[in-house]
Amino acid sequence: MTLAGQLRLLGSEQMQIVHEKALELLTKKGIVFEDDVCREILKRGGARVEGSTVFISEKLVEKCLATTPKRFVLEAPNPARSTAVGEGLLIHPAGGEIFILDYNGQRRSPTMADFANLQKLYQACDNVDIAGYQPISPLDVSERTKGLRCTLESLRASDKPILSPMELETVEKKLEVLRLLDLAFGGNGAGIDTKSPETGSAGMVGAGMGEDKGPFSSSYLAEHYVTWHIVCPNSPFFYSQFACDGIRVFAQYNQPVCIVSAPMSGITAPVFLLSTLVLTLAEELAGLVLAQLIRPGVPVVLSSSLTYGYMRTATWECASPDSALMLAASTQMIREFYGLPARAQTGVTSSKLIDYQAGIETMQSFLYCALAGTNLTSQTVGSLANLLTISLEKTVLDDEVVGRVRHMLAGLPFNEVQLGMDDLFAAAPASSFLEADSTIEHFRDFWTPSVSDWRDIDSWEADGSPDVQVAAHKRVQEILEAAPQTLLDPVLDVELERYVLSLE
Repeated sequence: MTLAGQLRLLGSEQMQIVHEKALELLTKKGIVFEDDVCREILKRGGARVEGSTVFISEKLVEKCLATTPKRFVLEAPNPARSTAVGEGLLIHPAGGEIFILDYNGQRRSPTMADFANLQKLYQACDNVDIAGYQPISPLDVSERTKGLRCTLESLRASDKPILSPMELETVEKKLEVLRLLDLAFGGNGAGIDTKSPETGSAGMVGAGMGEDKGPFSSSYLAEHYVTWHIVCPNSPFFYSQFACDGIRVFAQYNQPVCIVSAPMSGITAPVFLLSTLVLTLAEELAGLVLAQLIRPGVPVVLSSSLTYGYMRTATWECASPDSALMLAASTQMIREFYGLPARAQTGVTSSKLIDYQAGIETMQSFLYCALAGTNLTSQTVGSLANLLTISLEKTVLDDEVVGRVRHMLAGLPFNEVQLGMDDLFAAAPASSFLEADSTIEHFRDFWTPSVSDWRDIDSWEADGSPDVQVAAHKRVQEILEAAPQTLLDPVLDVELERYVLSLE
């Protein structure tokens, strides 16, 4: 029996109360949407609009929840790597870290080579299911095409599903990345008009606009989910133009939207953990409603990045036990109450180094959310210093952490073979099972580490008494040395490169 979802912080009546309080905020307080087009879409869909504030009824929320898929398949360049979102536990890269920590302990600004190396690690790490995204923002490439460059390098390094970068600050750049992905997956890009930033070619004019696909119907993306876009409201109660554009463009072009509400208790949310939960759900439901009114049936992933406000320094802590409590409760609401895929920012640490603190906080955060049943996680591999720094060595160490947790989530096998009664009855007192047929047959069934050192002390000392970081660094070097220059077909690689160059 899987242990995922067995951790429940809220009873049924408590979940209903939390939901009702979130609805109360939506109907009485309202959410500000900065974009005129989005407000018009919401108004045509049945919401009440007063100035920039949108009030969303319970009826409209329920209608939009009903059209949101419970699961969907996120396609990969290699079809064998495609994965079902909403089933089990999936890991994707960190996003938004500013610095990279070298093996020698130097913290520095990242380059495109660093970005590419991280993508190669994601490809090689068995417990990382999705690549791409934006674990760092390279500073040695043109700002004009940085998002395209990151996406192209992801496609070259990994054949797993590829998430779009976060730094797509204009509608035009969002459309350009979608066109690049359409080309990469076999489309011709013709259905994605990057020169019509206000509406694109699908004719986005109001609620239910998904009915008119226009030239977009010729796009591969019209019938396939190949990426998603992260959209973050500004807590409390505000969707900026940037956030509105993200929902509008990706929903219009039939690509999933991930709504990441990130209030900080006591800073951008009330000091109470439960109140912060109510706020995040209200903000997420508002984004979901907008996405469904744009294109009914487009997948929406609700994600909480809830953090605890550390008042001693007036900062926030991603790795606090209180953060884990809020994330687990959010996961329960999204999965159990709303029946949707739940994403969480978990497996995180405030430690600036790969040390004991980093291990404690990473495992504490990730295991708790995994037991709560989180379907997707970000920041789980490689992140340090309250999401400010990324490390290649910690990436492969965290890959092992995920493997440990997944093994434990599967629970204890319970069947006649596992009871082993024949072996027990056949055994003489004070004997050994080392040569038993069952031992020979099943000893490989159990989990073993990919980086951690389980050798005896004498063997470890004979090898120079290495720290686990030494083994992690060795593993990183092995992966990077073995990685091919590109996984793309040479002709396709040239075509995609030509497209990016045309925009620089």
